[in-house]
Amino acid sequence: MRTSLPERYVLRHRGSGRYLRVNDLSQQIEAIESPESAWNFHSHEGAVTHALWIGEVHGQTPDVVKMR
Repeated sequence: MRTSLPERYVLRHRGSGRYLRVNDLSQQIEAIESPESAWNFHSHEGAVTHALWIGEVHGQTPDVVKMR
């Protein structure tokens, strides 16, 4: 069954289990506890692409997590 709700994916740091977002002031990627405040992606491809880019820069690729 298809739903009218958009897909939602977030990135999770493998080591800490915390979720990633972009800080509004500094524009730097930071880890937070809540997935509700995390950086949202509405396609799996977009989330994977950003996870791979982060992995190239930071040396560890975050997990892509589908939210319900």
